[in-house]
Amino acid sequence: MTSSRDDSGPGSAAIGVAAGFDAAAEAYDATGTEFFAHLAGRLVDLAGIRPGVTVLDVGCGKGAATVPAARAAGPEGQVTGVDASAAMLAHATEAVRRHGLANVTLLRADAADPPLGSGSVDVLLASSVIQFLDRPRQAVRRWLSLLTPGGTMALSWGMTQDPAWVPVMAALDAAVPAPTPGFEAFLRRPPFDSPANLERMLSECGYDGAVTHAELITTVYDSEMQWWHACLGQAPWAVAWRHIPPSALPAARAEAFRLLEEIRGPDGRLTRTLGFGYTIARRPPASQATGRPDVAR
Repeated sequence: MTSSRDDSGPGSAAIGVAAGFDAAAEAYDATGTEFFAHLAGRLVDLAGIRPGVTVLDVGCGKGAATVPAARAAGPEGQVTGVDASAAMLAHATEAVRRHGLANVTLLRADAADPPLGSGSVDVLLASSVIQFLDRPRQAVRRWLSLLTPGGTMALSWGMTQDPAWVPVMAALDAAVPAPTPGFEAFLRRPPFDSPANLERMLSECGYDGAVTHAELITTVYDSEMQWWHACLGQAPWAVAWRHIPPSALPAARAEAFRLLEEIRGPDGRLTRTLGFGYTIARRPPASQATGRPDVAR
């Protein structure tokens, strides 16, 4: 989560994302309807973390991936979590203490440019992070340089919105003033418009064998207010909706709530199914990496 600027595309208008997550830290993953812990746990499983390895968790947030990664690496392994949000790191520090983990170091730093040495990491995790970086291509090149030859990068990302919820999200996105993009435009910008495009970008940046595993995750909200309070502690607010002028926010929210009435279930609850991807790629072995210019920072 970084506050740097991009030089092209909707990402160029995403200002102060780290500050947005700082503001959302208390409510983040705290309303009982979140899926971040599941995403992080599945990502750790797919990354194949073995006992004794060195792991870097970029954009670690409250430690959803840091904690299971530390358990998988074991006491002989080492996990470093980095995040630009001081508030998120405070929660991660408490999570590490609560779980009694002695093999974790937490640093306040830019997820796109972690302060570690080249070739020092066996596994790099980026759980629900890469879409919120202004320069994802530059970030994955930097991450590649941190991996040992043959090392693994594993990232999770949002692939698809529930079709029934597209108008709901659009009602709020329409109220976001330029130059900040709406949340959906920001999240689905290339290369995040398809697994093939993301895998192609990773290949162009020097990774080998990129493959994406898809998963659908369904969340049920008891009311529109439960959904709204969840949003206030998640990326839609941190990235985009907090920029809606106070004078325009009530009307935009009212329109979103009106649209939710049209998709409410017989039991009065609201169901949303989102598509997520887990993309795994590797730095080529040393014998293959020689002469590949994109491996450099």
